[in-house]
Amino acid sequence: MSLKKIIDVGSVNSLLKKGIINKEGVRIIDCSFAVGPRPDWKEFEQEGYGEFKTLMAAPSPSRKLYQTGHIPEAVHVDLDIATYPSRYQRFQQYRADLFEKYAQLVGLNNKEHFIFYGKGAFGGMLFASKVAWIFKSYGHENISLVDGGFDSWKRNGFDVSTEDVKLPTGTWKAEDEFKKYVITFQELEAKKEGEEKQFIEKTSEINFLDSRIRGQFEGTQETGLDPHLVNGSRIAGFKNLPSSELLSKNGTLKSEDEIRSWITENGYVENQPVITSCNAGIQAALLAYVIDAVKPSSVPPRVYNGSLKEMELRAPKKISEGPQHLPH
Repeated sequence: MSLKKIIDVGSVNSLLKKGIINKEGVRIIDCSFAVGPRPDWKEFEQEGYGEFKTLMAAPSPSRKLYQTGHIPEAVHVDLDIATYPSRYQRFQQYRADLFEKYAQLVGLNNKEHFIFYGKGAFGGMLFASKVAWIFKSYGHENISLVDGGFDSWKRNGFDVSTEDVKLPTGTWKAEDEFKKYVITFQELEAKKEGEEKQFIEKTSEINFLDSRIRGQFEGTQETGLDPHLVNGSRIAGFKNLPSSELLSKNGTLKSEDEIRSWITENGYVENQPVITSCNAGIQAALLAYVIDAVKPSSVPPRVYNGSLKEMELRAPKKISEGPQHLPH
């Protein structure tokens, strides 16, 4: 089935009423996530890494949030199980051959169309877009994001379920498409042979888009960075396109025309590669997903799953109060 990258709740309800969800190659995936403290990465490495059955059986605040009410027929994907904490990243992605085991336990199959939605911040699209982007990086392209998420679903008076939906073990297979959709710290720091600039320094050739709120980008609000290690709040040459500004007052996305105008006004340059970043690769995924939807390109945006905190630890001199590059 062919569905748009961003769909409204009315379309989802229509699919549900027609009996298509979970029956005709369409899965709806609840990405409710309860934000908690970062797990100890060393402890997780020893006791939890890749132990999906154990992790799924353990108490989960995110699953409880899902169980309080969700779109009927929706299965739950827990971001804390789909990823793992590493030394530098809160949501490090597994190898493809490991992640596919989790997706199969959820009940997913190849060639299905996955519809992602969530609850809470950014119209329920914050964590949903992150999970959607994760699946893209494992080679699954048939995906949609529900505009406005669960809040929009409820506002429209559609049915809500508290059933813990369990599907038979699936057959979904992951491919390694990381380089297409994700960029690593090592790639950002790399130099091509014969070139003086690192990749991260090519800010006149690449759209480096910082999706944090403007106060963090400008250093007027807490960034979580150590002022003794870094001399600023952003990376010189990066442009600020806060994901929060993608939304209208009712928690749904602004129109495609409004979004296209907004990204151009904030320094986006046509026909340049796009790299998005934030504090943990979450807001960055939403920005990347929306840009990919409203300005599709043969070279999709790439998300940096790390953060300025990782930069602080690995390359503190990169963080500065450098000028924001905007078009003249």
